[in-house]
Amino acid sequence: MKVGILTHYNVNNQGAQLQMYAMSKIIEEMGFEPVILTYNKNFDFVSKDEKNKNIVSISSIPYFIKEYIMKKGIGITYFNYKKYTKNKKFRKNNFIYKRYSEANVDYAIVGSDEVFSIPMGVNIMMYGHCVNTKRMIAYAPSFGQTNIELINRYNAKELISSGLAKFKDLSARDENTKKIIKELTGRESTLVCDPVLLYDFKNTHTKFKKIPNKKYIIIYAYDRHMIDKDEIQEIKKYAKKKGLITVSAGTYHKWCDKNISCNCLEWIELFRNAEQIITDTFHGTILSTITEKPMAIYVRDSINKNKLTYLLKQLKLEDRKLEKITCQNIEKVFSKNMEYQKINTNLENLRNISRKYLKGALDLNE
Repeated sequence: MKVGILTHYNVNNQGAQLQMYAMSKIIEEMGFEPVILTYNKNFDFVSKDEKNKNIVSISSIPYFIKEYIMKKGIGITYFNYKKYTKNKKFRKNNFIYKRYSEANVDYAIVGSDEVFSIPMGVNIMMYGHCVNTKRMIAYAPSFGQTNIELINRYNAKELISSGLAKFKDLSARDENTKKIIKELTGRESTLVCDPVLLYDFKNTHTKFKKIPNKKYIIIYAYDRHMIDKDEIQEIKKYAKKKGLITVSAGTYHKWCDKNISCNCLEWIELFRNAEQIITDTFHGTILSTITEKPMAIYVRDSINKNKLTYLLKQLKLEDRKLEKITCQNIEKVFSKNMEYQKINTNLENLRNISRKYLKGALDLNE
């Protein structure tokens, strides 16, 4: 039997790739054939420049020349090109693709990631519309920073609620998503963990020649973040004090000692071999957790506050939160021991809940 996966399948991002890889492996372990369902993303709610940033085409070339080569420089442009080619090759070698409206699948899983988010536009297939199966399952989707007010502003309430109401089973990755699902459908959804937490990566290894031979601290943030001069100065001050080089893993930060492009499995190896992690991302936090690395997490107010705050609560990692990026605050967080036994016990409980939900949704008996 085939199970389709509707997610952000072609994003040039290690976290998005890894959650898709993890979900595919989980489905295989359960005896199904995973198929990535492709679609054209909707950008009705954004400017032409924002659309060009997200779609690579002939018409977007002038935008990339202006915004990347001219404004950001050759270094970041070349780095992102290398990362793009690496990720494209990884996707080609690891996934089977079919168009969502035509694929002959027995079930379709929507998730994980911010597949319910609508600031750029409404993607109807994510809410079960026009997907070629009647057995729709939501696994760890997120509305991100989307709320009911935004849904109403874009007149999308009826479209989203009518689609979700037809889902066979509903789950959520965070409390904000659970609350919105309840308001839109009147149905309760199960809180489950991200596929990268659900899948056991302990036996997943890949050779990667770019692992630094010096002790290092990973800085993982999108290239538009961790660019404040004061933040940079404080991080470098801390790293120097601890005798660590700074490594930007999978994203480009000119100020770091090393910038390393990688696919999502190579990304795991970079985390495994690091001394410590500083990140402001959801999947950076997850990867720090599953590789059992000391972490300091900076939660920004705008981009991912809902899902990252809940993740820290879910994993009981609130004490890893950085209130502000200063050398003193970084030292304070890293001075606290990571109680891995408790973390792993808590993680296994989350996995049990999530496995039970997914098996039930796929009509598998225990």
